[in-house]
Order: sequence, then C-alpha cells, then structure tokens
Amino acid sequence: MTSQPVIEPLTSASFGDDEPVFGDGHQVRDGFTVPLFGDVDRWSGECIGRPANRQPADWEVAFPEEDALVNLQLREMAFAWLNPTHAVLRRAGVFLAAEPMGFGTVKAHCLKLHALARHGRELGLGQGLGSWDKEDWQLIVADQGAELDPSTVATYVNGVRALRRVAAVVSGIDPFDDPWDGLAAAKVALQERPDETAETDGLTTPDIPPGTWWALLRAAWTYIHALAPDILSWREDFERRAAALPEPKLRAERVDSLTPADLDALLNAWLADPGHVVPLLAKEWKGSPAGTPIWKTLSRIITSGRNQDLFSARNGRLSKRTAARRTAVLKAVGEGRCVTVHGPTASRTLGAPAYQPHRSRPVSKAQLDEDVRRWLAHPDNRVPVRAVDDLHGKAGTPIWVTLARQIWGPRDAARSHPCLKTNRSRSAMITQAVQAGKVVLVDSTERSRAGWRSLPMPCPQAATVTRSDGSSGPWRTTITQGELDDELRMLRAACYIFIAALSMMRDSEVQEIERNPLVTYFGSPAITSRKTKLDPARPELFWWIFEPVADAVAVAEALSWHPTHLFATLEPPRQGTRPRRSDGRPRKIGRNGITPADEIDFFIERINNTCGRLGLDEIPAAHVRPHMFRKTMAAIAAREPDSEIAVGLQLKHAARRAMANRTSQAYGKMDPEWAKEFDRELEHAAALKLVGLLSARRDGESVAVGPGAARLHAGLDRVIETMNSDPQLRAQIADERVEAALLASEFPELHLGTINHCMFDAPQAECQDQLPEDQRGQAPLLGACEPARCRNSVVTRSHAPIWICEEDDLIAMVKNRRLAPPRREAVLIRLADVQRITDALKDEMGDNL
Repeated sequence: MTSQPVIEPLTSASFGDDEPVFGDGHQVRDGFTVPLFGDVDRWSGECIGRPANRQPADWEVAFPEEDALVNLQLREMAFAWLNPTHAVLRRAGVFLAAEPMGFGTVKAHCLKLHALARHGRELGLGQGLGSWDKEDWQLIVADQGAELDPSTVATYVNGVRALRRVAAVVSGIDPFDDPWDGLAAAKVALQERPDETAETDGLTTPDIPPGTWWALLRAAWTYIHALAPDILSWREDFERRAAALPEPKLRAERVDSLTPADLDALLNAWLADPGHVVPLLAKEWKGSPAGTPIWKTLSRIITSGRNQDLFSARNGRLSKRTAARRTAVLKAVGEGRCVTVHGPTASRTLGAPAYQPHRSRPVSKAQLDEDVRRWLAHPDNRVPVRAVDDLHGKAGTPIWVTLARQIWGPRDAARSHPCLKTNRSRSAMITQAVQAGKVVLVDSTERSRAGWRSLPMPCPQAATVTRSDGSSGPWRTTITQGELDDELRMLRAACYIFIAALSMMRDSEVQEIERNPLVTYFGSPAITSRKTKLDPARPELFWWIFEPVADAVAVAEALSWHPTHLFATLEPPRQGTRPRRSDGRPRKIGRNGITPADEIDFFIERINNTCGRLGLDEIPAAHVRPHMFRKTMAAIAAREPDSEIAVGLQLKHAARRAMANRTSQAYGKMDPEWAKEFDRELEHAAALKLVGLLSARRDGESVAVGPGAARLHAGLDRVIETMNSDPQLRAQIADERVEAALLASEFPELHLGTINHCMFDAPQAECQDQLPEDQRGQAPLLGACEPARCRNSVVTRSHAPIWICEEDDLIAMVKNRRLAPPRREAVLIRLADVQRITDALKDEMGDNL
C-alpha cells in the first residue's frame, strides 16, 4: 500500500503557528497539552475539559488534509471563534462577544463549512470558500440540504454566518454580506424545503408515547429495585473466580517492546556509523520503483529483527515521526551511503535478521501432565464441553482453549491448548473425565459468547419473579460471563433512563453526576451535577428528586468503577494501555461517559426479547432519545398547580417573568397522545370512585341525591345486573379492576368534582347555556356549574360535609340584621338551592351522613 503524499501546510497571515489555540478566555487544565495553531491535523479539547457525554473522538476538531487552502481557512475560523478578543481580530475590525464560542459549536461549524467547500468544488465553483457570491452561497446550501430536514439546513446557514463574522481574518476570503439578508435560519431552511411548512412553537422535540413511557419506566425500575442486587453480587463472584485462576508460567521469554523513543534512538545510532549503508532496489519490485529504500529490511537490520515497521505507513498515512525517520534515511542516501540489491534476495544478500519478536522457552512435558492431573483431581472442576454442534466440533466434545484457560490461566491459554488436544496421555485424561460425567455444558454458538465467556455459573439465590404465563420462579438459574456483561449494561442503561426521565436533567447533566451526589436542597432531596450547556463555567446546580431516583443513583454508584463519575464504560482501563491507538484516535474503553442512544436501544430490544420470563410488559416500538425524557416529564408535570415555575427551575431554563419562560411553557405543552392518556386516567379514577357507591347500591342503599341521582342509580343498577347475569363476572365480584372497567363503560362522561359529580350530557347541561353555540357540547364548563339545578349533577355522601357547612354559613348570614335587602334576597335564593340538596341528603341517607 502506498502512502498518501504529505501536503505542505500554508502559512497564515493573521496567526502564528506557535500560538496556543485556547488563549486567555479559557480555563486550561494542568497536565494537558494545549494544541497550537500550527497543528494542521486536529485540535483536541481535552485541555479545557471534555464533557462526560462526549467521547474523546467527538471532542476534537479534525481538519482536511487533501486541501491545504481549506485546511488553513478552517483553522483560522476556528481560532478566531475560540479567541474572540485576540488583538488581530480587533485590528481587523472584527468584534465578537467576549465569551469564546463553545468548542462543540466550533467543531459543528467546521464540519458544515468543510462539507460546503467540498460540495462547491464538486459543483465547479472554485477552490476554497472565498470565490463565491451571494447566489453561490444560496445554491450550495440549498443543494447540500436538499435531502436534509430543516433543522439540519439551519445549521449550515448558521455556519456560513459564523464565517461571515470573521471573514476579515480568514485567508482568501473577502468580507461578504449575509446571503439571506438577515432572515432567521429556521425560515431560510423552510424556504429551501417548501414541503416543510409546519409551524412550531420553537421546540420540535416530541413526547415519548405514553405506552412506551410507562413500560420503559417499569422495566427500568424492575432492574434497579429487584434485579440489581443479583447482578452486582454475580459480578463479585465472577471477579473472585477470575482472581482464582492460575498465574501465568514463564512459557515464553518475551523481549520488552520498543517504545517510539527507543526506535528513534536505534535509528540515530545506526545512522551515526558511517560504515552503515542503506539498501536500495536495483530495479522495480512489488510496485516500488528502482532506487527506493527497502524499508522493512532496513527496519529489521536496525532493530536486530525486533521491529519491521520502523518506516511503515499506517492506514495509508505517514505519521510525523515516521516521515521524519524516512527523511533522515533519505539524507544518508543523498550522501552516497547506499547499496543497490535485488528485492527478492535483499534479506539474504545483506544478512538481515528475520523478524523475531520473542524467544520461546518450553515447559517440560512432565510439568504439563502434572498440571492437568492436579486440575482434574479437584472435585469442583468440570471439563467444558459443547452443548450443541458448532464450527469447531460436535456436541459433547471438549472446548480445549477454555479448558486450557481454566488450567493455566488466561494469559497462557492460547499457547497451551495444543498440548491438551495433541498429547495422547493428556487427551486420554480429559476424555476419561468427560466419560465419567465430570463436565459442564457450554453454549458457544454465538461468536461473542465463545470460549470461557460461555462457562455458566449457578445462581441459587436469584430473585423470584412472576412470569407472563402466571408462573413464579427465579429470573435466572445460571449465568455466563457474556450474559453478565449484558446484564451489567442493562443495569447501567436502566439507571440512566430512570434518572433522566424523572429528574428532567439533560443528557450532559446526567453524565456529569459524580460520586456522593445526593443532598438536601431547600428541605427536599436533590441531586447535584454540573450544567455545561451554554455555560463555560460549568456551575454545580441542584435537581429535586424523590426516593426511587435516589435508589437509582445508589445503584449506578455501586456499578461504576470510575473514581469520580457514575456513568462510564463497563471496562476500566487496562494496565499499560495507552489512551490513544496507533493511528492517534482515542480508545473507547476506560473512560467516563456513555453513548445513551445506543444504551436505550439496547435496553428496549433486550426487554422485548426477555419480557416473558421477567414478567414485564413489552415496550411498544418508538424512537426514544435522551432529550425526549425531559420533554415528556415536563408535559406530565405541567398539569400540576404552579407547575410553570417549578418546571422552569427543574429544567434550568433562563429566568424571566417570575422564573418561568417561553421555553418552559413549550416543554409543558402536551401532545394529543398524552392528552388521551390523561383522559383515560381520569376516567379510570372516576370509575374507581364509583366502586364504593356500587357496593353500597348492591346493598340497596341510595347513594346520591340531586337532579341526576335517578340516572346514576339506574346506571349502577345496570352494572349490578350485568355482573349478576354473567357467571364469570359474578366470580370476580371482589375485583375492583373488573368493576371499574364496567363502570367506566357505563359512565364514560363522568367528571369528578369537589362539591358534586357531573354525568355530562350536553343537551341537559346548564353550563352550556353560557357558551356560544359553536362551542357547546365539547366539555362541561365547571365554573358555570349549577349543582342544585343541572340534571347532570349528583351529590354523594362524600360531598355532604361541604354542603352542610355552606348551609350553616348561609343561615348565619341571613340572621345578620345589617345585611342589605338585595344581598339578603340573593343569600335566601342560594340557601334555598343548598337546602334542596341538604334536605335530600338528610332524607335519603339519614344517620349515614
């Protein structure tokens, strides 16, 4: 594979290559390298702190290498956005807000502008971003966003406008006017997509459907409350089992690996000897032209066979270090220190050593036999055999690598398992144990579960669940390491879902929760975290919670290995592992933060696959993402009194108008599905209220008075008759759920009230007379209710105290001699209405009041 040519970077006329990217406006952490403007490949933001919800690869700005001009332009833009008070900007007449642009926003703008530059080049509009006029910008953005949703098109518009503000300090770009003449980005996006005409209230986040919401929360709570103790206990058991595995024997004496600095030192020492010459190809060989150094052979010569990639490109690219090594070798060639050889015979001609990364030192056969014999003699040890046929053997045959791991430990398993299968005496010992039944069945059909990860461990004390078929039993009888890894991930996802859903925290705020976060705030339990959105200071704030959320926090804290954060990768960093791979990209293990979208999808899929044996409801299919949790919970909470202020405080929105703002109102707006859900809940609650009346009516009592009492009694009698005439229903006469369902069907328009209940029937409703004709018949107008006169109104025993108290107050008021005649007349009219109800209550219910 030939390496890509290294593009010579261009020099900026505005900024120096040695200027730090994060200047005075940033709080730089000690111990981290600050990128410089001259770094042409990528700028990492680790030095200013990476939010926990961002992966390391997402917290760096990468610049294109194929176009030197666009590379320079993007670096200049990003530098200007990150240093808005730089002296060069002020001299150029560029005055930005003193607070630097967020690093995530800088990354997004660079990605969008790079995409526009590439698309403009494809459309033949010229190189770079500086040769376009107003129509060109409009054309490129419209063409680029042809298949995108309006919100994405708006980000392209915002990126162009951010470039326009700093164009004076960007190479090859002259200041230009706004291509869209100041029109809001959202409206520009709708113009580019005429099919998208829906008006929004400024918030496009949808609610999670009610069915998905409740099933998801129940499943998450089941994992947190019922299954978490088992999962955490099994993790400890597996850790103890892994710690009990044998320590590796010195089966091979491995040469210490050479660090990049060691390799540079070997190269410099080799080049310092004037007697050393560089081997060159005498003629073309394997795609390399004559006169090219034979890099791999030279690498083995310099390192005595310990490394053959001293000069190799990775993924088709030369790193800076590798390019410098090649330059040093080519300099020696230029001085005449070279020799030409034929490629196929170069190693033999030059006497180059073979590639030998380690030297073996075998263990005696007697020692290996003794190891196997001693392991089989232990009464608790079982030979792992295949439960079913797989690619490597038939059912009932030993899994040699897994067995070797049990005997000699994980580090020696791969080198030791051939001596089990091929040696007759050891193989005979294993076969004899298998025939004697000293085995454990392992299902290794799944690739991710192959080998030792499929060894089952019994679970004798697992929690008992009631399954979907009505049976009860432990939710697991055995578990493997692979299955435990899935359960740990499920538990972590359950904690995240439960905390995010019921605290109304943003994803970034949930993932910033650190250890010991539970506090009391203004007398109520709360959780502490840091707000990162639009706030570089990252202040510590408080979110009110209730006890189940505190339980979820405690489980997440017990689950996490991370020294500070609750949500982290399941695997801690391995000892000696570098934080970045050889290609410079960050590793994905051993860090704080998770990818919540993947975790939510994984949780829902697993629940739907296992809901039967766990006794859970299937979670209806829906698109669920972290930002939708707070929107849905805000809509639920918005139904409570004074919710506008409370929701604004919990959402941490900017305070306006008594600490509530328009964004908080948008969060509390309910979609039609949730409106129906609450209507159903109200119907169910009303039906449950009637269950007690139904029981009393069954005993022959009169349960209500008022103009609508006859209708209520008739409806209750019909429900009783239905239950008495159906043997199956009669058998469930004590089941409130059955009675509530029948009552909800009989009284679909029952509205509960404090002083009466309304069996809403529009033609008979007194309150509808107060409404215009086109608005009548939709719902009762509670403020205009006439409970003593309306034929929909019924008053029950539970309402009696209020009516009797009002009667006493009115009688006391009438006795007041100073009461004006008009006022006295109004009181007497009202007293007559009230006594119509109280007299009926006393006549019908007597001492039962």
